[in-house]
Order: sequence, then structure tokens, then C-alpha cells
Amino acid sequence: MGMITPKQFHPVGGIPLAIHPGLIFRLAFPDIQLVYAIASGTAQIWESLLQNYFPEGNWRLCMGGKSRYESVQNGIRSMKEEDALVAVHDGARPFINADDIRSAFGLAAEKGNAVFAVPVKDSLRMMNEDGSSSSLNRERFMLVQTPQIFRLKDMRTAYKADADPAFTDDAAVMEKAGFSVFLCSGNYENIKITTPEDWAVADQIMLHRSKAAKEGA
Repeated sequence: MGMITPKQFHPVGGIPLAIHPGLIFRLAFPDIQLVYAIASGTAQIWESLLQNYFPEGNWRLCMGGKSRYESVQNGIRSMKEEDALVAVHDGARPFINADDIRSAFGLAAEKGNAVFAVPVKDSLRMMNEDGSSSSLNRERFMLVQTPQIFRLKDMRTAYKADADPAFTDDAAVMEKAGFSVFLCSGNYENIKITTPEDWAVADQIMLHRSKAAKEGA
């Protein structure tokens, strides 16, 4: 990102980026337990932030890994519950919706999992080995987001596998382990802040949401 401050601590609307998701999850389910997978050497910063934004407690930290797979794996290993639904979410996606979260947990309780996704808007083409390309029917493709919700017992089974470059998200891990993956409706505002250009989009979304909140008050 080219920032001095790690992006997870950079403010969006005056609140650190990675705090936003926790606030929305607590809005959806006030008693939900939050587990933050963090980088080495940042525990003191995180403890201060979480105590400030979640003074009611019911949160904890676990050490992240060198990859997304390892971070989720460590998070699972840190959980003592026998049976639960676990939502894995990117800290760089601050614009999730509480109603969507509640609906997704309902689907996961029924089907065993629920993965946020939105329809592809752009045309798609597949590169061929000879350098040419072929068109694809975009109606059959979805853009996957987070959160991705699974039964903890199923995740414990799936995450016993060795890490694989194909594991770009949790749905891929679960599918490789033999589990069917069910999609639920995401939101196009649920962007992942990855590049400097994304911050400009995030600022516009915050302005839009603030305006909508004031008009609805």
C-alpha cells in the first residue's frame, strides 16, 4: 500500500480498518466471539484497540501465520468449542452488512456453510495455450467475498490438509476436503481494500453510508 502505518490500522471514517468488521459482527450478534489473527509484534496494539472498541470483552487474539491458510488454521486450533459456526472474514473488508451476516448464518445452520458472493458484471474471456482467448458465460460465475461461514467440526477436518497454492480462500479448502459449498448473496460495497485506489472508493462508500444514516435518522 506504500503506507508507513500497516493498512489494518489505517483509519476509515475515523476507525481502524480491521476494527470495522468486528463492529458489524457485534451489531449482527452482540454475543459473538471475535478472534483476531494478528502479526507478530502487534499484540499490544491490538489489545489496546480491542479493549477500546469492544470493552464488553468476548474477544481474543491468536497468532497469524505466513499465509491466509496458516492464519485460519491457527485460529481454528485456538478454539475450544466442540460445535460452532465460524465466520472467517478479511480484515480489509470493512463494509459488510449486519442483515447479510444474520442471513448467512441462517443458511450455514441449515446447509453447513455459507459463502458470500456476487454475480460477475464484466465480460469474461479465458486465455488459451496458443495465446488466443475464448468467451465464457458470465452468468455461471460469481465473485467470492468474505465472510465465509462453516461448521467448526468440518473446518477442523479440512484444515488437517497440507497447505496448497490453490487454497486462495476457505471455500477452496473445504471443497478440496469433499464438502459442498453453498453461496449466499453478498454486496458490491463489500470491497477488499488492497491498492491505494481502493481507499478512494472506501471514502466514497463511507460518505454514502453516513449520508444515508443521517437521512434515516
